[in-house]
Amino acid sequence: MKKLHHIIAAIDFTPSCRNALREAARRASLDGAAITAVHVMDEFLVHELKRALSTDQATIRADWLKRLQQFVAECEVGAVAVKAEVRIGHPFTELVEACRAHSADLLVMGAKGSKNEPHRIGAIAAKCVRKAPVDVLVMREDAQGPFKKIVTCVDFSENSAKAVQCALHVAQQDGASLDCLHVYQSALAMSLDYGGFVPSLPATIDPEAVDNWRKDLDAFLVPLTRDAAAVKVTALIIERVNIREAILEHACEVHADLVVLGTRGKTGLRELLIGTTAEKIVQHAPCSILAVKPDGFVTAAD
Repeated sequence: MKKLHHIIAAIDFTPSCRNALREAARRASLDGAAITAVHVMDEFLVHELKRALSTDQATIRADWLKRLQQFVAECEVGAVAVKAEVRIGHPFTELVEACRAHSADLLVMGAKGSKNEPHRIGAIAAKCVRKAPVDVLVMREDAQGPFKKIVTCVDFSENSAKAVQCALHVAQQDGASLDCLHVYQSALAMSLDYGGFVPSLPATIDPEAVDNWRKDLDAFLVPLTRDAAAVKVTALIIERVNIREAILEHACEVHADLVVLGTRGKTGLRELLIGTTAEKIVQHAPCSILAVKPDGFVTAAD
């Protein structure tokens, strides 16, 4: 993974975005990157404020810029110089435009879970994971950097290799260990997925198949990890019916504080379709998530 050049930190003044800003500043410091904190004001709110305060849009924007600058100062991000920017419009659209305007390569956001579903992320963060044209790091409110245990998901795709490289870059900087996990479905597992429509198969694990997958994983990782000798990398093969559950269970078992996964594009489509498995991991992971986009991915803001 190349060093980051510009990071956008999305700020909505909630507790969850404080950790997001601190982590964005930490990553910027490590890579020598620029960082901009962006707050997006809803157009309806601006309209109501203009009417209630008998003022104009420029004055309102200036007032909220001061609030944003104060918020950044209170977050204690160290010596990193954080620029502040207030935009007006739809949050997703304006965040995408901010990423484009600054040629950003990472968008950092806080995860806003609800009382009943604390692990779920907010609607805007979920949409950015799916459609923003840059990698997206979603930080949990209780996350404490630096990361110590990272898990990355491997499916042998080109973007999966990019995800491993990103995970290695973070692991090198933070002194973390890295699990590279491939979950495969055997014929037995796939038959179970069909709810009984496929004839039952013997409930045995094929040692030869497991060994072949392990060799494939090792061969896949060798060129990627060659320059990261300082990182403790563990290659893991797990057989499971439900790939998503296997990844989430492993993340919980090893107390991972970051899961890195490569999203995927569909040929002929401009919008990102990250797949059911990846999207559910993003929504249910008990830790922070780094979603890595394919090279050349482009999306049109709604």
